[in-house]
Amino acid sequence: MIRMLRASLLLWCCASLAFAQPSVTPDAGTAPVDTAITPQAAIGWKLFFDKRLSRDDSFACASCHVPEKGYSDGRRFSTGVHGDELGRNTPTVVNLANATQLFWDGRADSLEHQAEGPMTNPLEMDFTLDEISQRVASEPEYRKAFAAIGVDAPTISDVTAALAAFERTLVTGETAYDRWLKGDKDALDKSQSNGRFLFFTRGQCAICHIPPDFSDHKFHNVGTGTESDLGRFAVTNDEKDRGAFKTPSLRNWRGTEPFMHDGRFSSMQDVIAFYSDPPEPEVGESELDPLGFSARDQADLLAFMGALNGAWPDLGRYQAAWSALQQP
Repeated sequence: MIRMLRASLLLWCCASLAFAQPSVTPDAGTAPVDTAITPQAAIGWKLFFDKRLSRDDSFACASCHVPEKGYSDGRRFSTGVHGDELGRNTPTVVNLANATQLFWDGRADSLEHQAEGPMTNPLEMDFTLDEISQRVASEPEYRKAFAAIGVDAPTISDVTAALAAFERTLVTGETAYDRWLKGDKDALDKSQSNGRFLFFTRGQCAICHIPPDFSDHKFHNVGTGTESDLGRFAVTNDEKDRGAFKTPSLRNWRGTEPFMHDGRFSSMQDVIAFYSDPPEPEVGESELDPLGFSARDQADLLAFMGALNGAWPDLGRYQAAWSALQQP
């Protein structure tokens, strides 16, 4: 079934994308426009960087989701508030406004639900939901800010809603590929154009990395699961999910190294080489075909994927919005 779907998609891609001229259709795959900063999102910004949401006031959401490191942390495995090493690589939190399944295994069904996980994980921030809401409600600056949006006594739902509102505004900027789609024929150089053709055809990348997010937000076994981490299977107990992990977005991948759920690849070159000649999976059935990329193929794919990077969100706007909430 998977191979039939691949064949159908490849035929469609060849006809509609690989040979296509740049499109001027507004929804043809361009990145979302930058979202306005609401008062709720400004509160979420403050919470995201606030270490008071951890057991010993030493750890914030931003301790793992570091803006300077692509909202990941540049490490294979993060450590939590007590110094314990976590079991998976920290995924970025940008471009998730439309996501409905979060974490590598999809165990959270919304950004609000996702926000609870790290705060209450004893290996991460080690708080309880009641302690979080009490801590926030005890701080005069938060009481004032929440009151400005009609919340007199903030609960955990108000806290997670604010965090989610902030994360939904973390949208990266226009890329060279977006400009090409809008009709700028010079936006991609020759190597990038060759890589684009390969990405959407023989490379099979677009089967999972579908524009505009360059992710299908689904779960696939690409041969990286292990007996100690069965991925999505641990959530669903469905055999087809054994060894499957969520497809990460390729928008603004640069700076979020290392890659995969376990951070096994330090560079995108390593990832491409893996897909060229994938090993047998340890668990489950891999969906990958050996692709046999030449050195030129790999260079062109890397060049095209470089065209999927845009500007990172401007965090300076949030400080102004937060300060406005603190005015008399």
